[in-house]
Amino acid sequence: MQMRAETPGENVLPAVFRDGRILQGIAQLCFVLIVVLVLNDLSTRITTALEATNQSPNFEFLQNRAGFGIADSGDYQSSDRYIDAFRVGFINTLRVVLLGLVATTAIGIMVGIFLLSSNYLVRTISRAYVEVLRNTPVLLQIIAWFFIAIFALPPQQDAIAFPIEGIRSLPLLQYAVSLFIIFVIWQYSGGMRNLIWRTRIRQGGIAIVVLVNLLGIVLVGAGSPLEFRPGLYISIKGVAIFELIPSSMFGIWMVFVVIGLVVAALMWRYFAYVTESTGKPIPRSRYAIASVIGFALLGWVVLGMRPTPTTIAVFDQEKDSTVEMPYEDAFQSGLLTIEQELEYTRQPLIYRPPTLDRRGRNIETGIEISPSYLAVFLGLVIYTSAFIAEIVRAGIQAVPKGQLEASRALGISQGEMLRLIILPQALRVIIPPLGNQYLNLAKNSSLAIAVSYTDIYQVSNTIINQSGQSVTGIVMIMFSYLFISLSISLVMNLVNQRFQLVTR
Repeated sequence: MQMRAETPGENVLPAVFRDGRILQGIAQLCFVLIVVLVLNDLSTRITTALEATNQSPNFEFLQNRAGFGIADSGDYQSSDRYIDAFRVGFINTLRVVLLGLVATTAIGIMVGIFLLSSNYLVRTISRAYVEVLRNTPVLLQIIAWFFIAIFALPPQQDAIAFPIEGIRSLPLLQYAVSLFIIFVIWQYSGGMRNLIWRTRIRQGGIAIVVLVNLLGIVLVGAGSPLEFRPGLYISIKGVAIFELIPSSMFGIWMVFVVIGLVVAALMWRYFAYVTESTGKPIPRSRYAIASVIGFALLGWVVLGMRPTPTTIAVFDQEKDSTVEMPYEDAFQSGLLTIEQELEYTRQPLIYRPPTLDRRGRNIETGIEISPSYLAVFLGLVIYTSAFIAEIVRAGIQAVPKGQLEASRALGISQGEMLRLIILPQALRVIIPPLGNQYLNLAKNSSLAIAVSYTDIYQVSNTIINQSGQSVTGIVMIMFSYLFISLSISLVMNLVNQRFQLVTR
Protein backbone atom coordinates (compact mmCIF):
# COMPACT_ATOMS: atom_id res chain seq x y z
CA MET A 1 0.00 0.00 0.00
CA GLN A 2 1.49 3.28 -1.06
CA MET A 3 1.43 6.30 1.24
CA ARG A 4 0.81 9.74 -0.26
CA ALA A 5 3.80 11.94 0.16
CA GLU A 6 3.16 15.23 1.92
CA THR A 7 4.04 18.31 -0.07
CA PRO A 8 6.22 20.93 1.54
CA GLY A 9 4.23 23.47 3.65
CA GLU A 10 1.14 21.24 3.91
CA ASN A 11 -0.51 20.84 7.36
CA VAL A 12 1.89 23.31 8.91
CA LEU A 13 -0.91 24.79 11.16
CA PRO A 14 -2.45 22.65 13.91
CA ALA A 15 -5.84 21.13 13.09
CA VAL A 16 -7.63 23.37 15.59
CA PHE A 17 -6.66 26.47 13.58
CA ARG A 18 -7.95 24.94 10.34
CA ASP A 19 -11.51 24.66 11.72
CA GLY A 20 -13.74 27.37 10.25
CA ARG A 21 -15.85 27.69 13.41
CA ILE A 22 -12.74 28.24 15.54
CA LEU A 23 -11.52 30.94 13.16
CA GLN A 24 -14.92 32.68 13.25
CA GLY A 25 -14.87 32.63 17.05
CA ILE A 26 -11.36 34.08 17.15
CA ALA A 27 -12.38 36.82 14.72
CA GLN A 28 -15.42 37.73 16.83
CA LEU A 29 -13.35 37.86 20.00
CA CYS A 30 -10.84 40.13 18.28
CA PHE A 31 -13.63 42.42 17.11
CA VAL A 32 -15.15 42.61 20.60
CA LEU A 33 -11.72 43.32 22.08
CA ILE A 34 -11.14 46.16 19.62
CA VAL A 35 -14.56 47.67 20.38
CA VAL A 36 -13.93 47.46 24.14
CA LEU A 37 -10.51 49.11 23.78
CA VAL A 38 -11.93 51.91 21.63
CA LEU A 39 -14.81 52.55 24.02
CA ASN A 40 -12.48 52.45 27.01
CA ASP A 41 -10.16 54.98 25.40
CA LEU A 42 -13.12 57.21 24.49
CA SER A 43 -14.52 56.96 28.01
CA THR A 44 -11.16 57.82 29.52
CA ARG A 45 -10.76 60.87 27.30
CA ILE A 46 -14.29 62.12 28.04
CA THR A 47 -13.90 61.56 31.80
CA THR A 48 -10.54 63.36 31.85
CA ALA A 49 -11.92 66.33 29.91
CA LEU A 50 -14.99 66.62 32.14
CA GLU A 51 -13.00 66.25 35.37
CA ALA A 52 -10.91 69.21 34.28
CA THR A 53 -14.10 71.32 34.38
CA ASN A 54 -15.54 69.65 37.51
CA GLN A 55 -18.27 67.96 35.47
CA SER A 56 -17.40 64.30 35.89
CA PRO A 57 -20.32 61.99 34.87
CA ASN A 58 -22.38 60.74 37.83
CA PHE A 59 -25.96 60.12 38.87
CA GLU A 60 -25.82 61.96 42.19
CA PHE A 61 -27.07 65.19 40.63
CA LEU A 62 -30.48 63.54 40.04
CA GLN A 63 -31.25 64.07 43.75
CA ASN A 64 -30.77 67.85 43.46
CA ARG A 65 -33.65 70.32 43.26
CA ALA A 66 -34.87 70.78 39.68
CA GLY A 67 -36.07 74.37 39.98
CA PHE A 68 -38.11 74.47 36.75
CA GLY A 69 -41.75 73.84 35.93
CA ILE A 70 -43.12 71.31 33.46
CA ALA A 71 -46.38 71.49 31.52
CA ASP A 72 -48.51 68.32 31.53
CA SER A 73 -46.79 67.37 34.78
CA GLY A 74 -49.59 66.29 37.11
CA ASP A 75 -48.42 66.68 40.73
CA TYR A 76 -44.87 67.70 39.84
CA GLN A 77 -43.58 70.98 41.28
CA SER A 78 -40.44 72.99 40.63
CA SER A 79 -39.18 72.13 44.12
CA ASP A 80 -38.98 68.42 43.20
CA ARG A 81 -35.79 66.61 42.18
CA TYR A 82 -34.24 66.11 38.77
CA ILE A 83 -35.19 62.44 38.87
CA ASP A 84 -38.83 63.45 39.37
CA ALA A 85 -38.65 65.76 36.38
CA PHE A 86 -37.09 62.99 34.29
CA ARG A 87 -39.88 60.64 35.36
CA VAL A 88 -42.51 63.16 34.23
CA GLY A 89 -40.86 63.44 30.83
CA PHE A 90 -40.73 59.67 30.47
CA ILE A 91 -44.42 59.35 31.36
CA ASN A 92 -45.33 62.09 28.87
CA THR A 93 -43.47 60.19 26.16
CA LEU A 94 -45.34 57.01 27.04
CA ARG A 95 -48.63 58.91 26.82
CA VAL A 96 -47.86 59.78 23.22
CA VAL A 97 -46.45 56.39 22.25
CA LEU A 98 -48.95 54.01 23.86
CA LEU A 99 -52.10 55.91 22.88
CA GLY A 100 -50.57 56.64 19.49
CA LEU A 101 -50.00 52.95 18.78
CA VAL A 102 -53.66 52.16 19.43
CA ALA A 103 -55.02 55.09 17.40
CA THR A 104 -52.68 54.67 14.42
CA THR A 105 -53.46 50.94 14.24
CA ALA A 106 -57.21 51.55 14.14
CA ILE A 107 -56.94 54.29 11.52
CA GLY A 108 -54.37 52.38 9.45
CA ILE A 109 -56.49 49.21 9.31
CA MET A 110 -59.58 51.19 8.34
CA VAL A 111 -57.81 53.13 5.57
CA GLY A 112 -56.06 49.97 4.36
CA ILE A 113 -59.43 48.25 3.92
CA PHE A 114 -60.82 51.34 2.18
CA LEU A 115 -57.94 51.20 -0.32
CA LEU A 116 -59.48 47.98 -1.66
CA SER A 117 -63.06 49.23 -1.59
CA SER A 118 -65.22 48.79 -4.68
CA ASN A 119 -66.51 52.33 -4.16
CA TYR A 120 -64.50 54.65 -6.41
CA LEU A 121 -64.86 57.72 -4.15
CA VAL A 122 -63.81 55.88 -0.97
CA ARG A 123 -60.89 54.22 -2.74
CA THR A 124 -59.67 57.47 -4.30
CA ILE A 125 -59.89 59.47 -1.06
CA SER A 126 -58.00 56.73 0.79
CA ARG A 127 -55.30 56.63 -1.88
CA ALA A 128 -54.89 60.41 -1.73
CA TYR A 129 -54.72 60.21 2.08
CA VAL A 130 -51.90 57.66 1.93
CA GLU A 131 -49.87 59.26 -0.85
CA VAL A 132 -49.99 62.80 0.55
CA LEU A 133 -49.26 61.94 4.17
CA ARG A 134 -46.53 59.35 3.77
CA ASN A 135 -44.64 61.59 1.33
CA THR A 136 -44.66 64.59 3.67
CA PRO A 137 -42.11 64.87 6.50
CA VAL A 138 -43.57 64.03 9.89
CA LEU A 139 -41.96 67.11 11.47
CA LEU A 140 -43.76 69.32 8.96
CA GLN A 141 -47.05 67.64 9.78
CA ILE A 142 -46.57 68.16 13.53
CA ILE A 143 -45.80 71.83 13.00
CA ALA A 144 -48.80 72.18 10.67
CA TRP A 145 -51.14 70.68 13.26
CA PHE A 146 -49.80 73.04 15.93
CA PHE A 147 -49.48 76.35 14.08
CA ILE A 148 -52.30 75.97 11.55
CA ALA A 149 -55.01 73.63 12.81
CA ILE A 150 -54.89 74.34 16.56
CA PHE A 151 -54.15 78.07 16.26
CA ALA A 152 -57.28 78.39 14.11
CA LEU A 153 -59.48 77.30 17.03
CA PRO A 154 -61.43 79.93 19.03
CA PRO A 155 -60.16 81.31 22.36
CA GLN A 156 -61.08 79.67 25.65
CA GLN A 157 -63.96 82.08 26.30
CA ASP A 158 -65.63 81.05 23.02
CA ALA A 159 -64.63 77.37 23.15
CA ILE A 160 -66.54 74.85 21.08
CA ALA A 161 -68.72 72.91 23.54
CA PHE A 162 -70.19 69.46 23.04
CA PRO A 163 -72.94 68.54 23.73
CA ILE A 164 -74.61 71.92 23.46
CA GLU A 165 -75.91 73.38 26.69
CA GLY A 166 -79.63 73.14 27.34
CA ILE A 167 -80.07 69.36 27.22
CA ARG A 168 -80.93 67.58 30.44
CA SER A 169 -78.78 64.50 31.02
CA LEU A 170 -80.09 61.16 32.19
CA PRO A 171 -78.17 58.98 34.67
CA LEU A 172 -75.07 57.35 33.27
CA LEU A 173 -76.52 53.92 34.04
CA GLN A 174 -79.49 54.51 31.75
CA TYR A 175 -77.20 55.32 28.83
CA ALA A 176 -75.19 52.16 29.53
CA VAL A 177 -78.35 50.02 29.67
CA SER A 178 -79.60 51.58 26.43
CA LEU A 179 -76.36 50.77 24.63
CA PHE A 180 -76.44 47.23 26.00
CA ILE A 181 -80.01 46.71 24.74
CA ILE A 182 -79.07 48.03 21.30
CA PHE A 183 -76.07 45.71 21.24
CA VAL A 184 -78.22 42.69 22.14
CA ILE A 185 -80.84 43.54 19.51
CA TRP A 186 -78.22 44.09 16.83
CA GLN A 187 -76.22 40.96 17.56
CA TYR A 188 -78.97 38.44 18.10
CA SER A 189 -81.09 39.62 15.21
CA GLY A 190 -78.13 38.83 12.97
CA GLY A 191 -79.03 35.14 13.19
CA MET A 192 -82.33 35.69 11.36
CA ARG A 193 -82.26 34.53 7.78
CA ASN A 194 -85.09 36.80 6.66
CA LEU A 195 -83.33 40.05 5.77
CA ILE A 196 -86.51 42.14 5.85
CA TRP A 197 -87.52 41.04 9.36
CA ARG A 198 -83.95 41.38 10.61
CA THR A 199 -83.81 44.98 9.38
CA ARG A 200 -87.24 45.80 10.84
CA ILE A 201 -86.37 44.36 14.25
CA ARG A 202 -83.11 46.29 14.40
CA GLN A 203 -84.67 49.59 13.34
CA GLY A 204 -87.68 49.14 15.60
CA GLY A 205 -85.63 48.18 18.65
CA ILE A 206 -83.24 51.12 18.25
CA ALA A 207 -86.16 53.51 17.68
CA ILE A 208 -87.88 52.32 20.88
CA VAL A 209 -84.71 52.78 22.94
CA VAL A 210 -84.19 56.30 21.56
CA LEU A 211 -87.82 57.26 22.22
CA VAL A 212 -87.63 55.97 25.80
CA ASN A 213 -84.53 58.09 26.43
CA LEU A 214 -86.13 61.18 24.87
CA LEU A 215 -89.19 60.64 27.02
CA GLY A 216 -86.95 60.38 30.06
CA ILE A 217 -85.27 63.66 29.18
CA VAL A 218 -88.66 65.38 28.91
CA LEU A 219 -89.94 63.91 32.20
CA VAL A 220 -86.75 64.69 34.08
CA GLY A 221 -86.72 68.23 32.80
CA ALA A 222 -90.41 68.86 33.46
CA GLY A 223 -90.98 71.51 36.08
CA SER A 224 -87.32 72.58 36.18
CA PRO A 225 -85.10 74.47 33.78
CA LEU A 226 -83.18 72.32 31.36
CA GLU A 227 -79.46 72.60 31.96
CA PHE A 228 -76.53 70.46 31.03
CA ARG A 229 -72.83 71.14 31.26
CA PRO A 230 -70.90 70.05 28.17
CA GLY A 231 -68.46 67.17 28.48
CA LEU A 232 -66.01 68.52 25.91
CA TYR A 233 -64.44 71.93 25.26
CA ILE A 234 -62.23 72.58 22.24
CA SER A 235 -60.25 75.82 22.05
CA ILE A 236 -56.84 77.22 21.23
CA LYS A 237 -55.74 76.06 24.69
CA GLY A 238 -56.36 72.46 23.72
CA VAL A 239 -59.14 70.08 24.69
CA ALA A 240 -60.86 69.71 28.06
CA ILE A 241 -62.87 66.54 28.57
CA PHE A 242 -64.87 65.01 31.39
CA GLU A 243 -63.34 62.71 33.96
CA LEU A 244 -64.64 59.59 35.66
CA ILE A 245 -63.56 59.45 39.31
CA PRO A 246 -63.69 56.11 41.19
CA SER A 247 -65.90 56.33 44.26
CA SER A 248 -65.81 54.32 47.49
CA MET A 249 -67.93 51.62 45.76
CA PHE A 250 -65.55 51.20 42.82
CA GLY A 251 -63.71 48.23 44.38
CA ILE A 252 -66.95 46.31 44.94
CA TRP A 253 -68.08 47.05 41.39
CA MET A 254 -64.78 45.75 40.02
CA VAL A 255 -65.55 42.39 41.68
CA PHE A 256 -68.58 42.09 39.39
CA VAL A 257 -66.47 43.08 36.39
CA VAL A 258 -63.83 40.46 37.23
CA ILE A 259 -66.54 37.81 37.61
CA GLY A 260 -67.84 38.79 34.19
CA LEU A 261 -64.35 38.44 32.70
CA VAL A 262 -63.88 35.01 34.28
CA VAL A 263 -67.26 33.81 33.03
CA ALA A 264 -66.46 35.19 29.57
CA ALA A 265 -63.13 33.32 29.51
CA LEU A 266 -64.79 30.06 30.57
CA MET A 267 -67.53 30.46 28.00
CA TRP A 268 -64.95 31.23 25.33
CA ARG A 269 -63.03 28.01 26.04
CA TYR A 270 -66.14 25.87 26.34
CA PHE A 271 -67.68 27.10 23.09
CA ALA A 272 -64.33 26.64 21.36
CA TYR A 273 -64.31 23.02 22.53
CA VAL A 274 -67.90 22.53 21.30
CA THR A 275 -67.03 24.02 17.91
CA GLU A 276 -63.96 21.82 17.51
CA SER A 277 -65.86 18.70 18.62
CA THR A 278 -69.11 19.11 16.71
CA GLY A 279 -68.27 21.63 14.00
CA LYS A 280 -71.21 23.78 15.09
CA PRO A 281 -70.30 27.49 14.80
CA ILE A 282 -70.99 29.41 18.00
CA PRO A 283 -70.59 33.22 18.21
CA ARG A 284 -68.17 33.16 21.14
CA SER A 285 -67.36 36.85 21.02
CA ARG A 286 -71.02 37.81 21.43
CA TYR A 287 -71.46 35.70 24.54
CA ALA A 288 -68.16 36.91 26.01
CA ILE A 289 -68.99 40.58 25.50
CA ALA A 290 -72.52 40.07 26.82
CA SER A 291 -71.10 38.40 29.94
CA VAL A 292 -68.73 41.26 30.76
CA ILE A 293 -71.28 44.00 30.07
CA GLY A 294 -74.07 42.12 31.84
CA PHE A 295 -72.14 41.60 35.08
CA ALA A 296 -70.91 45.20 35.00
CA LEU A 297 -74.48 46.50 34.68
CA LEU A 298 -75.66 44.05 37.36
CA GLY A 299 -73.03 45.38 39.77
CA TRP A 300 -74.04 48.95 38.95
CA VAL A 301 -77.71 48.17 39.68
CA VAL A 302 -76.88 46.37 42.94
CA LEU A 303 -74.75 49.24 44.16
CA GLY A 304 -77.56 51.63 43.24
CA MET A 305 -79.63 50.06 46.02
CA ARG A 306 -77.20 51.28 48.64
CA PRO A 307 -78.96 53.55 51.19
CA THR A 308 -77.75 57.12 51.53
CA PRO A 309 -77.72 59.17 54.76
CA THR A 310 -80.89 61.09 55.58
CA THR A 311 -79.10 64.31 56.48
CA ILE A 312 -75.59 65.52 55.91
CA ALA A 313 -73.50 68.45 57.12
CA VAL A 314 -72.66 70.93 54.34
CA PHE A 315 -71.06 74.35 54.27
CA ASP A 316 -73.48 77.18 53.49
CA GLN A 317 -71.64 80.10 51.92
CA GLU A 318 -74.49 82.55 52.58
CA LYS A 319 -74.52 81.79 56.32
CA ASP A 320 -70.76 81.14 56.36
CA SER A 321 -71.30 78.12 58.58
CA THR A 322 -71.94 74.38 58.48
CA VAL A 323 -75.60 73.34 58.45
CA GLU A 324 -77.51 70.05 58.45
CA MET A 325 -79.79 69.42 55.48
CA PRO A 326 -81.31 66.44 53.63
CA TYR A 327 -78.84 64.55 51.49
CA GLU A 328 -80.96 64.72 48.33
CA ASP A 329 -81.40 68.49 48.67
CA ALA A 330 -77.67 68.96 49.20
CA PHE A 331 -76.93 66.77 46.19
CA GLN A 332 -79.37 68.60 43.92
CA SER A 333 -78.05 71.99 45.10
CA GLY A 334 -74.45 71.01 44.42
CA LEU A 335 -73.36 71.71 48.00
CA LEU A 336 -71.58 68.39 48.51
CA THR A 337 -67.82 68.39 48.40
CA ILE A 338 -66.10 65.94 46.07
CA GLU A 339 -65.01 63.90 49.10
CA GLN A 340 -68.59 63.62 50.38
CA GLU A 341 -69.90 62.72 46.95
CA LEU A 342 -67.27 60.01 46.51
CA GLU A 343 -68.09 58.54 49.93
CA TYR A 344 -71.89 58.49 49.79
CA THR A 345 -72.69 58.11 46.09
CA ARG A 346 -74.47 55.02 44.80
CA GLN A 347 -72.41 54.91 41.62
CA PRO A 348 -68.96 53.30 41.29
CA LEU A 349 -67.84 56.10 38.96
CA ILE A 350 -68.66 59.79 39.26
CA TYR A 351 -68.96 61.81 36.08
CA ARG A 352 -67.38 65.27 36.37
CA PRO A 353 -67.69 67.50 33.32
CA PRO A 354 -65.04 70.15 32.65
CA THR A 355 -65.82 73.54 34.16
CA LEU A 356 -64.36 76.94 33.42
CA ASP A 357 -63.52 79.61 35.96
CA ARG A 358 -65.58 82.78 36.27
CA ARG A 359 -63.61 84.57 33.58
CA GLY A 360 -63.84 81.54 31.28
CA ARG A 361 -60.10 81.40 30.69
CA ASN A 362 -58.95 78.36 32.64
CA ILE A 363 -60.21 74.85 33.29
CA GLU A 364 -61.00 74.11 36.94
CA THR A 365 -62.21 70.49 36.74
CA GLY A 366 -61.89 67.79 34.14
CA ILE A 367 -58.98 66.46 32.10
CA GLU A 368 -57.09 69.08 30.12
CA ILE A 369 -55.11 68.08 27.01
CA SER A 370 -52.54 70.66 25.95
CA PRO A 371 -52.27 71.86 22.33
CA SER A 372 -48.67 70.62 22.18
CA TYR A 373 -49.75 67.08 23.04
CA LEU A 374 -52.55 67.25 20.48
CA ALA A 375 -50.18 68.38 17.74
CA VAL A 376 -47.63 65.64 18.47
CA PHE A 377 -50.30 62.96 18.88
CA LEU A 378 -52.20 63.84 15.71
CA GLY A 379 -49.05 64.32 13.65
CA LEU A 380 -47.53 60.97 14.60
CA VAL A 381 -50.79 59.03 14.39
CA ILE A 382 -51.89 60.38 11.01
CA TYR A 383 -48.41 60.06 9.51
CA THR A 384 -47.83 56.49 10.70
CA SER A 385 -51.35 55.38 9.77
CA ALA A 386 -50.58 56.08 6.10
CA PHE A 387 -47.77 53.51 6.17
CA ILE A 388 -49.85 51.01 8.13
CA ALA A 389 -52.65 51.38 5.56
CA GLU A 390 -50.28 50.28 2.79
CA ILE A 391 -49.11 47.35 4.91
CA VAL A 392 -52.70 46.26 5.53
CA ARG A 393 -53.54 46.58 1.83
CA ALA A 394 -50.56 44.41 0.87
CA GLY A 395 -51.44 41.85 3.54
CA ILE A 396 -55.03 41.55 2.35
CA GLN A 397 -53.97 41.18 -1.27
CA ALA A 398 -51.53 38.44 -0.23
CA VAL A 399 -54.44 36.19 0.77
CA PRO A 400 -55.03 33.64 -2.02
CA LYS A 401 -58.03 34.46 -4.17
CA GLY A 402 -59.24 30.89 -3.81
CA GLN A 403 -59.99 31.60 -0.16
CA LEU A 404 -62.21 34.52 -1.15
CA GLU A 405 -64.01 32.55 -3.84
CA ALA A 406 -64.62 29.66 -1.44
CA SER A 407 -66.06 31.99 1.21
CA ARG A 408 -68.39 33.60 -1.33
CA ALA A 409 -69.49 30.16 -2.48
CA LEU A 410 -70.41 29.31 1.12
CA GLY A 411 -72.57 32.44 1.34
CA ILE A 412 -70.44 34.20 3.95
CA SER A 413 -71.15 37.92 4.24
CA GLN A 414 -68.52 40.50 3.39
CA GLY A 415 -68.01 41.50 7.02
CA GLU A 416 -67.64 37.94 8.28
CA MET A 417 -65.33 37.10 5.39
CA LEU A 418 -63.09 40.02 6.30
CA ARG A 419 -63.12 39.20 10.03
CA LEU A 420 -62.89 35.40 9.91
CA ILE A 421 -60.97 34.61 6.72
CA ILE A 422 -59.06 37.56 5.26
CA LEU A 423 -57.60 39.37 8.28
CA PRO A 424 -56.45 36.22 10.19
CA GLN A 425 -54.44 35.10 7.16
CA ALA A 426 -53.27 38.60 6.30
CA LEU A 427 -51.85 39.09 9.80
CA ARG A 428 -48.96 36.76 8.96
CA VAL A 429 -47.85 39.27 6.34
CA ILE A 430 -48.88 42.42 8.22
CA ILE A 431 -47.30 41.90 11.65
CA PRO A 432 -43.52 42.00 10.79
CA PRO A 433 -43.58 45.38 8.94
CA LEU A 434 -46.19 46.65 11.40
CA GLY A 435 -43.63 46.29 14.20
CA ASN A 436 -41.22 48.51 12.26
CA GLN A 437 -43.83 51.25 12.01
CA TYR A 438 -44.51 51.01 15.73
CA LEU A 439 -40.80 51.52 16.38
CA ASN A 440 -40.76 54.50 14.01
CA LEU A 441 -43.65 56.11 15.89
CA ALA A 442 -41.88 55.63 19.22
CA LYS A 443 -38.63 57.15 17.96
CA ASN A 444 -40.35 59.97 16.04
CA SER A 445 -41.95 61.08 19.32
CA SER A 446 -38.64 62.84 20.07
CA LEU A 447 -39.72 65.46 17.49
CA ALA A 448 -42.17 66.78 20.09
CA ILE A 449 -39.57 69.38 21.05
CA ALA A 450 -40.54 71.27 17.88
CA VAL A 451 -43.85 72.29 19.49
CA SER A 452 -42.49 72.51 23.07
CA TYR A 453 -44.14 69.35 24.33
CA THR A 454 -42.43 68.28 27.55
CA ASP A 455 -41.42 64.77 26.59
CA ILE A 456 -38.35 62.94 27.83
CA TYR A 457 -36.07 64.66 25.32
CA GLN A 458 -37.05 68.22 26.21
CA VAL A 459 -37.02 67.60 29.96
CA SER A 460 -33.60 65.90 29.74
CA ASN A 461 -32.29 68.77 27.61
CA THR A 462 -33.32 71.22 30.35
CA ILE A 463 -31.67 69.04 33.00
CA ILE A 464 -28.45 68.89 30.96
CA ASN A 465 -28.36 72.67 30.52
CA GLN A 466 -28.82 73.28 34.25
CA SER A 467 -26.62 70.54 35.69
CA GLY A 468 -23.93 70.33 33.00
CA GLN A 469 -24.20 66.51 33.04
CA SER A 470 -24.40 66.15 29.29
CA VAL A 471 -22.99 62.62 29.05
CA THR A 472 -25.20 61.24 31.80
CA GLY A 473 -28.27 62.97 30.39
CA ILE A 474 -27.69 61.68 26.86
CA VAL A 475 -27.09 58.15 28.15
CA MET A 476 -30.38 58.30 30.09
CA ILE A 477 -32.22 59.44 26.95
CA MET A 478 -30.67 56.67 24.88
CA PHE A 479 -31.53 53.95 27.37
CA SER A 480 -35.09 55.28 27.75
CA TYR A 481 -35.78 55.06 24.03
CA LEU A 482 -33.95 51.72 23.92
CA PHE A 483 -36.24 50.39 26.65
CA ILE A 484 -39.37 51.55 24.79
CA SER A 485 -38.15 50.09 21.47
CA LEU A 486 -37.13 46.75 22.97
CA SER A 487 -40.48 46.48 24.76
CA ILE A 488 -42.35 47.06 21.51
CA SER A 489 -40.11 44.57 19.70
CA LEU A 490 -40.68 41.95 22.39
CA VAL A 491 -44.46 42.26 22.20
CA MET A 492 -44.49 42.21 18.40
CA ASN A 493 -42.20 39.15 18.29
CA LEU A 494 -44.56 37.30 20.64
CA VAL A 495 -47.54 38.27 18.48
CA ASN A 496 -45.66 37.22 15.35
CA GLN A 497 -44.90 33.80 16.85
CA ARG A 498 -48.59 33.39 17.63
CA PHE A 499 -49.72 33.99 14.03
CA GLN A 500 -46.86 32.58 11.98
CA LEU A 501 -47.24 29.38 10.01
CA VAL A 502 -45.87 26.28 11.75
CA THR A 503 -44.17 23.93 9.26
CA ARG A 504 -42.21 20.73 9.70
